[in-house]
Amino acid sequence: MNKFNWLFALLIGALVSFTACDDDDELTAEELEAKQTEELLETISANFDDIVSKQWAYKEFVPSDDMLTASQTEDGYVARTIIIKAEQVSNFNMVLSFTKDADVYATDVAVNVPEADLVAKLIAYQDAIAGFEAGFLYDTQEYYLSSIRRVIAAPFSADDDAIEDIVDEETGECILEITPADFSALGYDDLVLSQKKLIAGNSDKVYLNEDGTLTVEVTSEDYGVSKYIYSEVTE
Repeated sequence: MNKFNWLFALLIGALVSFTACDDDDELTAEELEAKQTEELLETISANFDDIVSKQWAYKEFVPSDDMLTASQTEDGYVARTIIIKAEQVSNFNMVLSFTKDADVYATDVAVNVPEADLVAKLIAYQDAIAGFEAGFLYDTQEYYLSSIRRVIAAPFSADDDAIEDIVDEETGECILEITPADFSALGYDDLVLSQKKLIAGNSDKVYLNEDGTLTVEVTSEDYGVSKYIYSEVTE
């Protein structure tokens, strides 16, 4: 690009920017807030759509400091179990995806383990939680498959969802359905504070990171905020 063309492009860009700023200056405070609210709603909607349109591989669990501390105490069974489950499910190469049906998104968790290795991995999962080696499954494969799938899917569930709302222990399948949160009644300030609470009924934050990973926060009254992190499946 020669010097003249470069200067011309710079002037055009400045003019467009000035015009946009000038347009905003002509808006009343209420009109400006309405415009900002609409733009933020569009961003929130785009973020949700981006998440549910992709497949996500489970990457890691980041327990809160309080959970880590509790897991090292005699009474820390619950904290230890959460951490152990999150570590063990990495062995099943699970992929999370969503399928839209009207305004509802069905959640699926695929387990990518060779059939010949599945039972051994399920036994290892069971034994790690129990703290001793049994060498055989105490319950059905479907029960344990539902357990590992729940680890991956539960962070997306509504706060009051029960186990049976997330997985079917008889089939081992994930049955969770989610819907996008409704922000239409919120003013701009409340919208800014709530913009990462993307799932209806779920008071925790769900958000995309700059590196392309997905973070879902899980808040516990006992342990504070822990994080489940997923990476996009690109193949």
